[in-house]
Amino acid sequence: MKTILYVMTAICVLAFASCEKVDTKEPADPSVLRVRAGENLAEVLASLPSGIRTVHVDEGVFTGPFTMMRGIDVVGSGKGTVLTVESGRVICQDSDFDTLTTWSNLSVMGGRLDSDNGAGVLLRKNGVLKDCYVYDNRAEGASAQGGGIWAAEGSVVTGCSVYGNYARNAGGGIYSKGLVTWCVIENNEAPDNVGGGIQLHGGSSANNANGTMYNCIIRNNSSKNAGGVRLYGNTQVANLLVEANTATAGGVSGILVNGISSIVNCTVVKNMDAADGGNSSALYINQNGTIKNCLVFGNYSKSKTSDQACQIFVNHKYTWLKNNAVTDGGLRLASSYDPNGDGRNTDLVALPASSKNIFVDYDRSDYNLTDKASMLIDKGNTALFGFMVLDVAGAPRRYGHTPDIGAYEYPTPVPAGGYTCCIIGDSIFDRWDTEGIGHPEFFPEHDIINSGISGQTTDQMLLRFEGSVLYYKPKKIVLEGGTNDITRVQTWESADAAYENIKAMAAKAKKSGAEVYISSILPCNAAQTGSISVRELISSTNERLKALAKSEKYTYVDFYSSLSNQDGSFIDAYNSDGVHPNAAGYDIMEPILLKALGLFETL
Repeated sequence: MKTILYVMTAICVLAFASCEKVDTKEPADPSVLRVRAGENLAEVLASLPSGIRTVHVDEGVFTGPFTMMRGIDVVGSGKGTVLTVESGRVICQDSDFDTLTTWSNLSVMGGRLDSDNGAGVLLRKNGVLKDCYVYDNRAEGASAQGGGIWAAEGSVVTGCSVYGNYARNAGGGIYSKGLVTWCVIENNEAPDNVGGGIQLHGGSSANNANGTMYNCIIRNNSSKNAGGVRLYGNTQVANLLVEANTATAGGVSGILVNGISSIVNCTVVKNMDAADGGNSSALYINQNGTIKNCLVFGNYSKSKTSDQACQIFVNHKYTWLKNNAVTDGGLRLASSYDPNGDGRNTDLVALPASSKNIFVDYDRSDYNLTDKASMLIDKGNTALFGFMVLDVAGAPRRYGHTPDIGAYEYPTPVPAGGYTCCIIGDSIFDRWDTEGIGHPEFFPEHDIINSGISGQTTDQMLLRFEGSVLYYKPKKIVLEGGTNDITRVQTWESADAAYENIKAMAAKAKKSGAEVYISSILPCNAAQTGSISVRELISSTNERLKALAKSEKYTYVDFYSSLSNQDGSFIDAYNSDGVHPNAAGYDIMEPILLKALGLFETL
């Protein structure tokens, strides 16, 4: 799933004829309306003039309730633009929208509900809440969910600070079936049940828009059980810091999983079981799922000593544990769990309780890694979500050949002279240095950094280009990508997007002073789902990339011709699944790359 980016521009315009004229050097945009302090925003929204698409709201306190309307974006002026109510819910989206509709840069506070969900904001499909402050909202009903925000499938909550909210039953800060990213969720409460910070609920359809959360901080929340996070149904989370949450009644303090969940690159620290006789688990898995690259350390219990405190408890025999780090002795497995069955529990790092020096400043909650964390740095599993391009602090994910364990990526030092070459791409490059598939030794032998990440599209590569490529100060840069763009959305537009993103990366590479190499897109045997075949799109895009290389004096690296049949299909002997090269395929690719780079002399 592509990372959803929303870019809003606040434009000074003329307001209603009765208002004073706004002094601006830019011509007025007739699609933008400005609302000033003292105006009744709810009434303005209910009777917008034809043609208005964006409402810009000045600082001030505006009393609602407010109803979201399809296709009408509302942009505040920051924390000083306060939307509140005398009673009831502050913002409501009454129905699903067929167009993304964004409310951003607002403070939402003071919502009060006795028997309903989402006291601050209620979102449905295609409703977006962005860069907002949501605080002091209360859903008091016995079954109430989502004190600050209640969000349905297909909704997006991004860049928000959600704090000081209350829901009696679940999701003190947020209850979501949608996408939650780049949020700070803290000091919320769900006293009677679960998810003090957030309850993330799997949607009814199997896609990444439902029940997904990444790059969020969840801290200092409390509930009877699952003080920080409760995952229910089919969910996936990545790059979370879950810190200092409290289970008040002997439940799970950090993350409780009741469903099939994928949990990747999370740091779970200092969560507390505050009850006498509690089980003290920081991360509790009650159904099969996957836990990869997670760091679970220093969680504690009121009634147990540190060596007795359970960090992770796995209560299902089919849970996969890959490349995790846990306080020594803190992993507990149900009696039915076979830790060696089919490799379900591999590469576990046991950390002594005294290992605080792996963090920059553990006591002050700085969980970035230090050079003392060698057991975590580059020790993660490479099978990441494709959209994980940045860590929880915004640093590129990843530095080095593999990701680090935990939510923070350590910036591996770069030699003063940089590296000979860095390659960036998707799984075709990522798998090249995977033991048993490609040839791991190929890259260090030739001083090449491999920054391929499985599942990525070219726009995601462009987003991480500075940290994943230019950071290494390479003399030569190889760009590969486009297969995911083209096969996921089988249109000329998807091929155009891949071309433009590769062109943009090439321009950045050239500006850095590096020699630029553009790889062909490899052949692909994906089935045709649209009116245009994948093979046709790949062939035509390769011709465009070859022409780009010629016009800009880049080098075109032609893997395609040696790996494809005459009809554009992938030669059977050189692929493992119709998309990815096998070891024989990489045998073909390596001399082609070395010849293009002029590195045969290093053999």
